[in-house]
Amino acid sequence: MMPAGTFVESERPHPSNMHNNPIHRLRPLWFLSFVVIIVTSTAWNSAQEKKSRNAVTFHDGDIVFQSNMAGQGAAIAQATRSPYTHCGIVFIEDGAPVVWEAVGPVKRTPWKEFVRHGSGGHYVVKRMTAALNAQLIDAMKRKGEAMMGLPYDIHFQMDDTTVYCSELVYKMYATIGIEAGTLEDFCSMHLDAPIAHAVLVDRFGGDVPCGSQVITPASLFRWPLLHTVDSIGAPPAIP
Repeated sequence: MMPAGTFVESERPHPSNMHNNPIHRLRPLWFLSFVVIIVTSTAWNSAQEKKSRNAVTFHDGDIVFQSNMAGQGAAIAQATRSPYTHCGIVFIEDGAPVVWEAVGPVKRTPWKEFVRHGSGGHYVVKRMTAALNAQLIDAMKRKGEAMMGLPYDIHFQMDDTTVYCSELVYKMYATIGIEAGTLEDFCSMHLDAPIAHAVLVDRFGGDVPCGSQVITPASLFRWPLLHTVDSIGAPPAIP
């Protein structure tokens, strides 16, 4: 029996034996494989993120839809039973997409800024199946230019002194002889929904404009002459 604490030399792994041990020889391979997996995964995720941000080549006249349940957004979602509460038209300016939108006032908004205003970065881009030629695009722009700076229409009327988002899109298409979406009677919407009703009372009191026509983002979204060319994320639930 050896004294306590005595180390037996034969029990110490010899350096040469460590190098000959298959386990020790495989460790560098394990580490290399781990590095390759991490690098590959990172590159793939980066490529997917880049793809999601550049999944579409915009065309002049594309209509973009987004959701925002803040402010009147929840009321619009309830009244139309659609998560899409805002829309605008895309035009290419200096090589970059810009959204013409009516948010008080009517203005041009760079694409990335527009996306940031939506819930969770979600948006849907739709395009007419029939291509719009340069002459039609120019006419749409002239109509939009004439409405630049107009204040937002909180009463959703179709006059030309104030403008709401889907009205801007509708009128820019109407100027080239295309009826985008379907005009609806104001009171055909679901105005008894709680948030929608509260906004209605606040803005109109007891004088609800039944009989007046309105164009909604939901109606434009359902327009059968459009097809989806890009969609990122998912819309929020309707309150």
